Amino acid sequence: MPILEQIHRFPVKGFSPDRLDRVKLLAGQALPHDRKWAIENGPGQFDDTAPGHVSKKNFLMLAGQQHVAAVKSRFDEVSGEVVLRFPDGAEFSLDPEDASTHQAAFANLEALLGPQVRGRLRLVQAPGQAMTDIPEPYLSVINLASVRDLGERAGALLDPVRMRGNLLIDGIEACSELDLIGKRLVFENLQLRVRSRITRCVATSINPETAIKDQDLPRTLFEAFGHMDCGVYVEVTEGGELRAGEHFDIID
Repeated sequence: MPILEQIHRFPVKGFSPDRLDRVKLLAGQALPHDRKWAIENGPGQFDDTAPGHVSKKNFLMLAGQQHVAAVKSRFDEVSGEVVLRFPDGAEFSLDPEDASTHQAAFANLEALLGPQVRGRLRLVQAPGQAMTDIPEPYLSVINLASVRDLGERAGALLDPVRMRGNLLIDGIEACSELDLIGKRLVFENLQLRVRSRITRCVATSINPETAIKDQDLPRTLFEAFGHMDCGVYVEVTEGGELRAGEHFDIID
């Protein structure tokens, strides 16, 4: 029977995830605090007066700034602060409402990323809009069997974090998630509707521990299957509490 193995929340777009034991999801909304913030990489299209979804190229991201993977992030739900920890052990707490608390962390990012920083760094958010690659308030689901299969084809043991997924599932055949469009994932307290496939980019080729590009996974996918899809987007259609380790049914 399929099982939800892990729940991941990525507080800051492009940075590392928080691993959650449980989360409450609301119908029609993204996972709480997932990609709630992004770091604008120099002046771009993000408009403070009308904040909303804009291209990921406006922000720090793995596809453009691979060494972001070396910086670990987490969201402190008690303080409401975003914490960034750098490879040298330096740690900074950023109050999203107080830009004066951001500067030390941004100086370290500028030193780490060098010329990949295009201008002033700025922590931004759009109320009601997750800073994801797509405008829809969906969650991403990654099939661990697909990651294992892809690793065998690539000749490496792949960390599933490469796929940047919210929900990591197991117990179904490799790549079978791609055929679930329109179907429901029914848990004890909520339901998800599978909406679309996820096409992978170069970000999946970055090792999340070493921050080194050590694979070309889009190419591996294309050579194996003729497409670059791995994982699916889902919509919360009936909200409730979701727990890691929970089994679920797949229903038409």
